[in-house]
Formats: sequence, C-alpha cells, structure tokens
Amino acid sequence: MEALPDNWADIQPDTVYLSISGLLVSFASEQIKLGLKYDQKGKHLKAIEKGLVPPRGNAI
Repeated sequence: MEALPDNWADIQPDTVYLSISGLLVSFASEQIKLGLKYDQKGKHLKAIEKGLVPPRGNAI
C-alpha cells in the first residue's frame, strides 16, 4: 500500500493510500479534479493526511 502523496497531481483515482494517521483513503477522479482546482496549496490534502477531515459530511 502506498503512502498518501503530498499533492493532488500525484494521486491516482481509485487507488487506496495509507495516511500517516493510519487511515485508508481513496479518491474518485472527480474529487482529484476538484482538489487540483481548489486546493493548489494542498491544505485539504494535509488535513486528510492528519485525519482531521471526516470521511463523510461535516464533523458536527
């Protein structure tokens, strides 16, 4: 299993990655496109890496 890349351009659709927090994450091609468009600095990707983003919806 691969480690989660630190930028959206290196992420492949439907590939399962392992985050440093131990979570398994996968992205669809549409999610990757949105990440490339709206998260150029990779802040959301870093939050996913740390386990700060809930798997579905809001944390509240």
